[in-house]
Amino acid sequence: MSSMRIRSLVLASLPALFLMACGGEPVAESPAPEAEGAVTASIEPPVSCYDQCYQFLAVCPQQCQASYSVCYDLTLECYDSCGRGVGPWLPC
Repeated sequence: MSSMRIRSLVLASLPALFLMACGGEPVAESPAPEAEGAVTASIEPPVSCYDQCYQFLAVCPQQCQASYSVCYDLTLECYDSCGRGVGPWLPC
């Protein structure tokens, strides 16, 4: 009986031990948003600078009324601005 109790205590404390080993702190559980009556929305990861430049290339011809080759050159400038840490540079 005591070995089962010890085993359950060890299993229950494994997540906390793992967090302590990784340098994290246990997160206090908050009530579910549904319980508070809040509307849930999906959280999207932030879009990187390079992703914004890539997405710009797809909409550039219609948005800027420019040819694909002009939009390609503008996208290269956008990538360059990301590389310099000042981007994204989106002309239209």
